Amino acid sequence: MMKRITTQKVLAVIIISVMIISLLSYVNITSRADNSTNKVQVSDGRLLEGIEAYKNGEYEAEYLGILNYGKEGVDKDHKNDFSYRFNINGIEVIYKMYNGTLDAEGNYDYPLQNRLKEGYPYKITVKDSVVTDVTELPSEDVPFAPQSIGVPGEKTVTNFLKNAMGPIGTALYIYGGAWDWQDVGSSIQARTIGVPKEWVKFFNSQDVNFTYKNMDAEHSFYPFGEYNEYYYAGADCSGYIGWALYNTFNTENGLEGYVGSARNMAKDLADAGLGEWTKDIKTASGEVDLKPGDIMSISAHHIWICLGTCDDGSILIAHCSPSDSRTNMPGAGAQISAIGTSTDCEAYKLADKYMSKYYPKWYERYPIYLTDPDVYLDTEKGNAGRFRWTANGLSDYEGIQNMKPADVLKVLFPENETSDNTAELANDNQTVKVESVPKTGDKWMNPFLIIRSIL
Repeated sequence: MMKRITTQKVLAVIIISVMIISLLSYVNITSRADNSTNKVQVSDGRLLEGIEAYKNGEYEAEYLGILNYGKEGVDKDHKNDFSYRFNINGIEVIYKMYNGTLDAEGNYDYPLQNRLKEGYPYKITVKDSVVTDVTELPSEDVPFAPQSIGVPGEKTVTNFLKNAMGPIGTALYIYGGAWDWQDVGSSIQARTIGVPKEWVKFFNSQDVNFTYKNMDAEHSFYPFGEYNEYYYAGADCSGYIGWALYNTFNTENGLEGYVGSARNMAKDLADAGLGEWTKDIKTASGEVDLKPGDIMSISAHHIWICLGTCDDGSILIAHCSPSDSRTNMPGAGAQISAIGTSTDCEAYKLADKYMSKYYPKWYERYPIYLTDPDVYLDTEKGNAGRFRWTANGLSDYEGIQNMKPADVLKVLFPENETSDNTAELANDNQTVKVESVPKTGDKWMNPFLIIRSIL
């Protein structure tokens, strides 16, 4: 009897042990947390590459990113040979990717890479372990009601400024954001009418400790490899301006974009016949000559939009900057800021009033950015200078170019509008929807040289 009981106990222990091992193996196969995205690997740590079951066919998959992202050798010089990670039925499968067609200079256009976004679902087509097509699958709409936004295609200075307000307090700073994946032109998001859903989603997924440049390259949004894996998540300074221009001059998605060199963009706009450019931004009496709607390319490879000059000489601006959060983490993004020497200046007080009132979620994370006049008014280097709209580019029948900042803000944020804004605010009539594949259309203009903006 004692021997029988002992045998039963041994069998029970063996059965329980097998069950525990199986459970642990299942967990290891089906999920691995990394940067808040469910990523997967097989139980022994191997990444499955071209496994027989998924070599050919169409599959629903979650895009997980580039294999060995941030590691040495995974950079722009090797991007034609990258391997890409997908989650298919709880298994991580590694594929090569179709790089598209070559241009006259021998550069691919990377049509699939420019649609892929980490954590998003896709239907992928695979042939001999190479992804040949991707289609984004429907996902939940992002509720978002911009506090101020213009009318697509309405070519006025006022409408340009309204459009520039659309991403304020929502688009976080991403170096290379709104540029395409290969870093030579405008992304799909920069050629989208309305605030892209990706910018809203990314803002909602982050907090006060977000940083655009984690120095750990394998876990950073910064493109250490000089290609833009997170092109879709937010915008940099020239990407933001390019988006505002696109929404002012166009009425449909996917046409030619406007993203270009931060230091060159002001002059490029003038060269396209849309207005006037000058390096000398002072009047004969020595005062700074900046009006609402002016676009300033500065020596520090940054670009911003003027919202007007205050009576005390301080300047109110809109731009996309990696200014610090309240925990000293850089990455604030699209915002209203002040150029001045003190927080007592009028521009700073106006920026604080409107950012706190209309963008409380952003304001909880970020203080108002008081910028240095010596930096933000420097036009000495290269093609840095001021661009001012003329009737050839945008009309100003409303007279907003002659308004003071306080009056400009009243136009952009009418008092009868709601001030209860967050990137989570539901509004069925303003829900952001973006097509995965851009439409095609006639080219209007693309005067911009492609040089990286850095602020």
